[in-house]
Amino acid sequence: MTTTDESAAASAGVPVAASAGVPVAASAGVPVAASAGVPAAVRIRALRRSYGDVTALDGVDLDFAAGTFTAVMGPSGSGKSTLLQCAAGLDRPTSGTVTVDGTDLGGLSERRLTLLRRERIGFVFQAFNLLPSLTAAQNVALPMRLAGRRPSRAAVRQALARVGLAERAGHRPAQLSGGQQQRVALARALITRPAVLFGDEPTGALDTTTSRDVLALLRELVDREGQTTVMVTHDPVAAAYADRVVFLVDGRLHGELAGASAEGVASYMAGLERGASGGASVGVKAAGSVVDGERAAC
Repeated sequence: MTTTDESAAASAGVPVAASAGVPVAASAGVPVAASAGVPAAVRIRALRRSYGDVTALDGVDLDFAAGTFTAVMGPSGSGKSTLLQCAAGLDRPTSGTVTVDGTDLGGLSERRLTLLRRERIGFVFQAFNLLPSLTAAQNVALPMRLAGRRPSRAAVRQALARVGLAERAGHRPAQLSGGQQQRVALARALITRPAVLFGDEPTGALDTTTSRDVLALLRELVDREGQTTVMVTHDPVAAAYADRVVFLVDGRLHGELAGASAEGVASYMAGLERGASGGASVGVKAAGSVVDGERAAC
């Protein structure tokens, strides 16, 4: 099965500033750490990904701490989705290392990488990728069936209950709202109890109210169950649900915000986009002072 087929079926340092919403600049060669003393669920070192002459990721060092919620943002073409796909084992980096739950993905064969994705990694896409002929319960059970395992009805119902849809187990996608379909996709990603849940614009196809409901659910899974979650988004409001927001520019880390409001994230992004469009360096400000004015050093 190809990576694309499996993902459709299984859709499954510089310390963070102590003050909420205070930006932290990324220094060249120094990984952006998560929380001090918290082990990394995902560790990325010197990550590069090139497609011919185009460099999507250019030497990224980054940790995602266990039991935390991280949002990844940046201007269009900054490498956000490529970073997520490499971190989740859906794409092979050109060089560098990715370690998930203590396992170096680079040392795995395609078969072993596929098994690890099925068992230890959950992925939710903007598109729900539900099979229309299957019920919600059958869609949730699909990844385990593809792995040759028969999930119990109790396990499937529990996965649906975690996202508030236990009573919709027998409904097909056409009988569910967009938000409910995304919750089914989330339950499908969670049924294997993954070490990390990755989301690539998981609320991008939803209306504002439904989007907030799904984001609140993601936040609750982190707070209540310690589910490590990494989400790419373009929406500052969505990013504000995360513990930290990491920013990419031209395939490189630019910095991060800890505990930021939607307004703070939007302001930071506006500065990045002005710099990207004007070719100028973007200053990263903390408590009114410039921390790092060189974009190239980030």
